[in-house]
Amino acid sequence: MINHPRVCAWLHLLSGVALIVALSLVLAVAASGYSGSGLAPGLKSLLGTVGLVVGTALCVVAGVELVGAAASLAGKPIGRPLLLLSAAFHVINVPLGTALGVYTFWALLRRGAPASSGTPTGRAAPGPQRTPS
Repeated sequence: MINHPRVCAWLHLLSGVALIVALSLVLAVAASGYSGSGLAPGLKSLLGTVGLVVGTALCVVAGVELVGAAASLAGKPIGRPLLLLSAAFHVINVPLGTALGVYTFWALLRRGAPASSGTPTGRAAPGPQRTPS
C-alpha cells in the first residue's frame, strides 16, 4: 500500500530543490545579461529591485517547502501544516504546481490518512514490552 503523505513529502522536497536551482540559474543569467546591456540606468535598477523581491519571495516559499518536507519525512508534526501551506502556493503554478498542490491536499486531508506520529514511517511507535510474571 502506498503511503501518500510520505510520497507527498518526497515530491515537495524535490520541488523545493528544483525551485532553488532554477531560480539561481535564472537570476544568474538575468544578472549577466542586463549588466552590459544598453538599458537605461533607471530601468536596470527597477529590474534589479523587482528581481530581488520576486527571488526572495520564491526562496522563502522554497525554504518553507524544504523544511516542511524534511519535517514530515522525519515524523515531526510541524511538517503537515508546512506542506499544506506550500501546497496552497503551488496551486497557482499551472500545470505541475497545481497537480502537486491538489495531490498534497488530497493526501494530507483525506479521511484515514496517517497523521504524523513522531516516527519516520508514520506508524505509531511500539509500546513497552511487558513480560508475563
